[in-house]
Amino acid sequence: MIKTLNLILAVALFFISLSAANAQINVIPLPVSLKETAASFTITPQTKILYEKGLKQQAELLASALSPATGYDFSVTENKVAAKNAIVLKLDKTISDNKEAYSLSVKNDQIVITGTTAAGVFYASQTLLQMLPVQIYSKERQKKSIWKIKGAEIKDQPLYEWRGMMLDVARYFFTKDYVLRFIDMMAMYKLNELHLHLVDDAGWRIEIKKYPKLTSIGAWRGEGANRVGGYYTQEDIKEMVAYAAARNVNIIPEIELPAHTLSSIAAYPELCCTGEQYTVQTQHSISKELYCVGRESTFDFLNDVFAETFALFPSKYIHIGGDEAQYDRWKVCPHCQKRKADLGLKTEKELQVYFNQRVQNMVKKYGKTIVGWDEIIEDGLKDKAVGMIWHDQKKAFKASEAGHYSVMSLTGHCYFDVAESNIPGEIKAATWLPPISLEKVYQLNPMLKGLDEKYRPLILGASATLWSDQFIHGTVLQELPLIDENRSEKYFEYLAFPRMAALAEVTWTPAARQSWNGFESRMSSHYNRYNYAGYGYRVPQPKLISNEKQGEEYVLKVANIVDGATIRYTTDGTRPNVYSAVYTQPVKVDKLSDFSAITVVNRNVYSLPLYFPEKYEKFQKYGQLVTEWKPSLIKGKEYAAFEMNGSGKINANGEYQLSFWYVGGDSRLDIKSVEVYKNGIKIAEDIHEGFTGGQQENNTYKFKVNEYETGAAFTIKAIIRGDVSNNSNGVVFIRKL
Repeated sequence: MIKTLNLILAVALFFISLSAANAQINVIPLPVSLKETAASFTITPQTKILYEKGLKQQAELLASALSPATGYDFSVTENKVAAKNAIVLKLDKTISDNKEAYSLSVKNDQIVITGTTAAGVFYASQTLLQMLPVQIYSKERQKKSIWKIKGAEIKDQPLYEWRGMMLDVARYFFTKDYVLRFIDMMAMYKLNELHLHLVDDAGWRIEIKKYPKLTSIGAWRGEGANRVGGYYTQEDIKEMVAYAAARNVNIIPEIELPAHTLSSIAAYPELCCTGEQYTVQTQHSISKELYCVGRESTFDFLNDVFAETFALFPSKYIHIGGDEAQYDRWKVCPHCQKRKADLGLKTEKELQVYFNQRVQNMVKKYGKTIVGWDEIIEDGLKDKAVGMIWHDQKKAFKASEAGHYSVMSLTGHCYFDVAESNIPGEIKAATWLPPISLEKVYQLNPMLKGLDEKYRPLILGASATLWSDQFIHGTVLQELPLIDENRSEKYFEYLAFPRMAALAEVTWTPAARQSWNGFESRMSSHYNRYNYAGYGYRVPQPKLISNEKQGEEYVLKVANIVDGATIRYTTDGTRPNVYSAVYTQPVKVDKLSDFSAITVVNRNVYSLPLYFPEKYEKFQKYGQLVTEWKPSLIKGKEYAAFEMNGSGKINANGEYQLSFWYVGGDSRLDIKSVEVYKNGIKIAEDIHEGFTGGQQENNTYKFKVNEYETGAAFTIKAIIRGDVSNNSNGVVFIRKL
């Protein structure tokens, strides 16, 4: 057994060291075809960049990417004639019918980049940068580096045409400069659709000259010293669009409707049903105020907004949101109800379909296709639309059958505002979903299982989201402007990297070539690219290779998956730090919980710990474990009694709190009441409805014990059910208050 374990460790360490040695070919996303050759090319001060007509911008972008770290002032010249010691940029439409395809040939005396279009040439340049030493991403000259590129023949093109990220600048305003930085982050991995969430209840971020109050009022929230916000001028947007276009990134503006519009309603109250004056919210919530669908002035306003928006954004898409509309206002609004009656509609949901169709017709004259969250995929949209499928995968089937397009933004894979883990110390993030690990992102398959292959062309790709509503859940994430920090930017980058790299690969690389182990190995050098580029990122924990028991001890073997980093560890149950012992060989401990290890890039950058928690450790703050529930103890969707032994847990007079915590399964647990019995006689109860699942609400129950008796038997009886089925698992904890 020991020899086998040593062999496993040796093989793992071999592949990791091999990855480090060949870091220059750790390309992400993995190309369609990559063949290494015996050749090599070294960039020197004499290296020229030559380009065919029409590729000047791509040549200059390549030179600007290479110059800072190398310190070389490259000669960039239009020249069809190939030359030695040159990087040659060419166009050839015959290499593929995919407009983003490219080939890259690295020989001893020349590098030839060929694209079907300028987009392919730009992507080949990004691949070339990843083949260079990681220092190439530095903005400062790296004097000791040798800029050698291993010989290779690469042919490549994307699997999906839509490879996107959504940046929420409405809940929290990110400056123009950060949007440009974010575009660079996307371009590094060949992502090409930036969905800019410009409008929400908490902020309006685009200058509309005809409606100046949208930015003078709607772009700001709070008062006095607490007033925060901002917006993009039309000149800012022109700069952002041009910057993105040069990097083959299309910016899709989102003008949210009919809900999530409080920022515009605060500016122009006549847009809503009540006409009352509202203020832009300072804490996150979903406002019940909607655009009034019954007033023609609403559509006049939107037409004006779209006219100015489309003059700035050349994208063929306009995102209209369309999600989470609450119809309370429409139900009592005389204008909306008249519209509903005139149209012969039965429900307010049908009224929203009418709203969407009006908008669809409105933007059609500009040649635009509407995009919306999957709520817009309903009967009634006559022209093709794009549904961003976020919470209901079945909407993709419905969209395809109706001839609509789909982009997968599934909550289980693509919501990057959710943390990667639930390890203690993990960054504050959205908690309404379970953690989304790097591997979970990599498991995304935009072509859903069971979807007829004939609908494949209607699945455009996938897009991940970075919602910023956490910035208005209290003030924990707010910046301190007086010290000019960039905490918000690094926070978003921590959430984005490296998950953005995984998203890029599953939307670019052929499915047959996708491999989690291969991706994880290639990622090893990319963390250092982030370091040199100045990007924030999440450092992965050491990788557990084995934890076999040998006699009375455990032998733990871990591996480092970050090039250039070290592993620091402890064996006394405490958490390691950057000064702890360096891991060099397998470690023996009496019990698994004694061991903990971190990946240390430097004394300021390190990972959360790899450790072995005691079972249900994260719930220990709620007291003692009473019992576990599992499917066999739940009767299904009907309420039934669930008895627990409280003896020993109830050990004195006083107030107690009982809490229910879901840990897995397809069904949440609904709780109706809790009763406490002493020697078979009921002595206390708490009757209220609560539940625990992916989210929880009112899942704690309180009771008081006044006549405790030593040796008495205490029984706790809860009335519970599974809301969908009996497939639920969890734990019950008790704490004396």
